[in-house]
Amino acid sequence: MPKINVYLPDELAAAVKAAEIPVSAVCQKALADAVQVVTVARKGIAALRNPDFDPDARPEFATRLAARMTDRLRTSIELGREAAAGRPVGTGSLLVGMIDEGGNLAVRLLQALDEDIDELREAALTSTVEEPMPTAAAMAATGGATGGGEGGFWSGMTLPVRSAIGAALEASIDLGHNYIGCEHLLLGLLADPESGAGRVLSEAGLDASAVRRSISSALAGFAQSRATAASAASATTAALDRVVQRLDAIERRLGEAGL
Repeated sequence: MPKINVYLPDELAAAVKAAEIPVSAVCQKALADAVQVVTVARKGIAALRNPDFDPDARPEFATRLAARMTDRLRTSIELGREAAAGRPVGTGSLLVGMIDEGGNLAVRLLQALDEDIDELREAALTSTVEEPMPTAAAMAATGGATGGGEGGFWSGMTLPVRSAIGAALEASIDLGHNYIGCEHLLLGLLADPESGAGRVLSEAGLDASAVRRSISSALAGFAQSRATAASAASATTAALDRVVQRLDAIERRLGEAGL
């Protein structure tokens, strides 16, 4: 049977050993589950890039994908649909929606990279890049030949938008994340330099590799901050417990002295 090395931090390794966890069995089960999830996700990514595929005809597909999306990403997509104003929802509209949402990690990363958010938004709004739509059969199935009308979640979206969302899922998998956020969508938009948003971001000097590194650094910083905050809170609680114990002891001695 092939052997795979699994490296653990010292503290976790000690805890696993102390708990007598069957490492091999646990790892096999976790890896089998991960393979199944990733395989299904990659099939979904490939389907989104197929112009004949109708995502709205597969409600279980939309449900699984939506469950992975953060609230900020879902809001950004809806704001992008509003920005399209009845036209097909292109990647430029999606970039505008992400910027208009305002509080997401992608926007903070763009600002940290010294990008002018207002200029990016204006460039996305005025982009003249024409993006292809799904086939007539797929569009008819979702109930919209253009954008903004009635239909499902994917109604009116251009193929590059579907590909960008698929690329966002792919980026999430590659980074080892169990969610899809606006930071992943930013990578998804950068994945196609010929799309409306891709061209805007490329002309602004943004590079997918640099953005990916920034995301990893930012999330590592957030994790460290949470760990530090938790450690500080634990230390504060312990200090308060010691103070309470001392006060209890003083009160007890005063009571014994009849005071």
